[in-house]
Amino acid sequence: MSVINRMLRDLDQRQQQTKNQTYTPAAVAPQPIHWLWIVAIVVISAAVIVGALNLWWMYSDKTTPNEREQVVDVQSTSNQPNSIATLPKSEPKPEPQPVSKEAEKPAVETPKQAQTIVDVRALEQVQEQSAAVEPETQEPAKKEPVAVAQPKPEPAEKESSFAVTRVQLSPTELAEVNLAKAREALEKGEQARGQELLEKALMVKPDHVIVRSELAAYWYGRGMTTRALTLLQQGLDMKPQQSEWQLLYARMLERIGRVEQAYTALITIDLNAAEVQELLKLRAAAATQLGYFNEAAADYTALAAEFGAQRWWLAAAVAYEDGDNIDAALRCYRQALQYPELGNDARAYIDQRLAVLEGY
Repeated sequence: MSVINRMLRDLDQRQQQTKNQTYTPAAVAPQPIHWLWIVAIVVISAAVIVGALNLWWMYSDKTTPNEREQVVDVQSTSNQPNSIATLPKSEPKPEPQPVSKEAEKPAVETPKQAQTIVDVRALEQVQEQSAAVEPETQEPAKKEPVAVAQPKPEPAEKESSFAVTRVQLSPTELAEVNLAKAREALEKGEQARGQELLEKALMVKPDHVIVRSELAAYWYGRGMTTRALTLLQQGLDMKPQQSEWQLLYARMLERIGRVEQAYTALITIDLNAAEVQELLKLRAAAATQLGYFNEAAADYTALAAEFGAQRWWLAAAVAYEDGDNIDAALRCYRQALQYPELGNDARAYIDQRLAVLEGY
């Protein structure tokens, strides 16, 4: 707006000079000035002022690209410390000589000249600011740290990974696991849990000898004899000559007075089984109770021949005598006397029976 005010002042001065030039001396008779001329001058002056203002405004908004680049470059240099630091120091300006106002002011300022004046002044301000800043005091622009992706260091030794593998237990292994847990529970007095584990073990492995035997013994001990016998009978249906089941089944029957069933369960036994001695003893005892003396004597003779005890020879001799097999009874009595560890009472009994049987 200072430029506009200056232009207005220049126009006022020019009008005053025109008035001074049109002044006529006193010798010359003044010519009357018509009022139309005054109106025309005012209108023309106003039109000139408005036109100049419009042109200046238009040119200030629509600057050429080159001029804009110059202004942007000047402003960018004023905002960047590094570029300011590289500018040479401006030489001290000589003091301007006083110039009269008429010489200082141009006769007529066009809008382009006004824009040039503005650019020059802006450039002078930038140079003054750059001169005021010492290059030595300028700090270099701090570079922003740039994040650089560093490669991840590989571990010296890879961590060992433990793969969890599911182990499929066989029916036999699973039955044995449950059997071990059942025994532990029964030792602790946890009867219900022990029974449950035994039943689970039998479900996965029905022909497991120890599991079926211990479950049957548990039920028999709890007074569930029928259930125990049924369990053993089901096992013998699968394996008729399974020695352990035969022995346990026959003992339960013998104790509850079912001797005939016990003897029938032992009709066929495996003479190579580990339980053969107990099987023969139980079958011979059942046969004796049933009156099958010769069958009992045969089992006692087998026991005496296999295990070599004098008492089995004595038992066989008595069974044969009861079965009216005198010759077999005499042989067994004499065989029993061969053992030095035979007691005096047993010797006295044998001597008495030999005397009686030999007299016949």
